[in-house]
Amino acid sequence: MSRLRGHLEAGGADVPTVRQGDVRAALLQHLLDELLIGVIVVDAQARLSFVNRQARDLLARHDGLIDAPAGLKAGTAAHTRRLRHAVALMAASGHTDDAPALTRYLGLPRRSRRAAPLLLRLSPLPGPSPEVVLLVTTPEHLRPLPPEALTAAFGLTPREAALAGMLADGHELRDCARLLAMGEGTARNHLKHVFEKTVKHSQATLVAALCRMAAPCR
Repeated sequence: MSRLRGHLEAGGADVPTVRQGDVRAALLQHLLDELLIGVIVVDAQARLSFVNRQARDLLARHDGLIDAPAGLKAGTAAHTRRLRHAVALMAASGHTDDAPALTRYLGLPRRSRRAAPLLLRLSPLPGPSPEVVLLVTTPEHLRPLPPEALTAAFGLTPREAALAGMLADGHELRDCARLLAMGEGTARNHLKHVFEKTVKHSQATLVAALCRMAAPCR
């Protein structure tokens, strides 16, 4: 491995991990493992160089993305060709001065038709040995900001923050009221205060804003 391999090396099931005694690499590994998105680094042939914990768990499930000896595979041959073609293009573009600005998105279906597809964001790592970073989003693993974060960001009370978090998680207002053991009128009053403090004017815009702010961390 080129840039990352200087700090990370193989461990476990042939997946690079932290070198003993390398404190900076250990910190980098820890930070990447805290992300709720998968981080995968591959070479031009889509062979793994590095994965974080979320990506490792995803690959172990064989649900839309698979680690194979010949390189990453998707659920079907057609999607595997698309994936490897995209990786090859990104790797080739890593030799250009504009490489950091280049990005490509790819959706990969999963085993269940009801499951949202995996969304891959591919970007090149410039350097003499072309590599590509894949950021893999699994929608069900993304969560709204915790109540404590909402309190710190907007000055919400604990009850207001709990209500806002539930709304962002897809609950109806009446269900939020029931779960928080309050009347629906009280919940509406709390929601009014949330609108005032977040400078939002509707439940839809509030939910959209909170989902955009959601930190991809455990």
